Amino acid sequence: DVTGVGGVPDTGAGAVVLNVTVTEATGPGYVTVYPCGDLRPLASNVNVRRGVSVANQVTAKVGRDGHVCFFTATTTHLVADLSGWYADDVATVPGFFYEPLSPERIVDTRDGTGLGSRAVGQLAAGEVLPVTIPGAGGVPADADVRAATMSVTVTGATEAGFITVFPCDRERPVVSNVNFDPSNPTMANLATSRVSSSGQVCFFASVATDLVVDIQGYFSPNPAVVFTGLTPVRVLDTRDGTGVVGSRPARLGRGSVIAIDVAGQEGVPADAKAVMLNVTITEAAGRGYVTAWPCGQPRPVASFLNFVRGVDQANLTPVRIGDDGTVCLFVNEGTEVVADLNGYYTLAA
Repeated sequence: DVTGVGGVPDTGAGAVVLNVTVTEATGPGYVTVYPCGDLRPLASNVNVRRGVSVANQVTAKVGRDGHVCFFTATTTHLVADLSGWYADDVATVPGFFYEPLSPERIVDTRDGTGLGSRAVGQLAAGEVLPVTIPGAGGVPADADVRAATMSVTVTGATEAGFITVFPCDRERPVVSNVNFDPSNPTMANLATSRVSSSGQVCFFASVATDLVVDIQGYFSPNPAVVFTGLTPVRVLDTRDGTGVVGSRPARLGRGSVIAIDVAGQEGVPADAKAVMLNVTITEAAGRGYVTAWPCGQPRPVASFLNFVRGVDQANLTPVRIGDDGTVCLFVNEGTEVVADLNGYYTLAA
């Protein structure tokens, strides 16, 4: 039950933002999150490995009686942290509007990006790093930012740990946004967090690690776009040709770009400005990363999903739609790619 919980109203919520963590799984598998009352879709949100804690942010449409359903393909513990909610009618429920951006790097402890006067280098165990969002990346310096959506990547950690993202003027919550361990040294997850009254978001590291943050968008009181959640639907699967031009299977090679036609497809209006995709990598030939951006624009220096050979890895990303109605995915290593559509953004009325 996600209504009447943690600030979500009993009525009026169309979708919720959850960080879903899988831990103590007994074997490989996956988790699917979907609105209760709908048929379970052919889609996945988190890919599971035995003995490894894995997290992924999920934006889920609210189903029957205010419930969201979780299906697990293997025996496991589940932890879900609530980050926020979307109204099903912005005319009657006041709130903030999302402004999608082309991804841009705002923090990189490896080269000093976004660190200000702090020395270049890993976050120490227990360190909290404050980051000012207005003026960072493509966020205007004078923007009235109330929350931010970011791709948070951890790399170089030598022991298991987690990252917590939270507004700097609040007490650090007992939640995690990214879980990682040395068996998969580079791990990313999407995080949506309120900002402090001074526009800052804080990052807490439980162990020493490098941190990379790419801004994806922000929320403000100024009317921009509104989100509509969908029952997840598969829009790309290179293994069987779903969403591939010519409908033929087409494993992506190293350095490949694939375009996904999303505007006017699978319930997305032709005038939609952005979509929410859960992208899964499987059967990768080696270590690599994925970048998503609106087709027709230069590929940004950013990533939202990191992967290694032999491990299925997924992450959620909002991505703006290009002028031709498509979004592009780049992979720097050969792999199969699966993408599930979770919702879309349209201009506010």
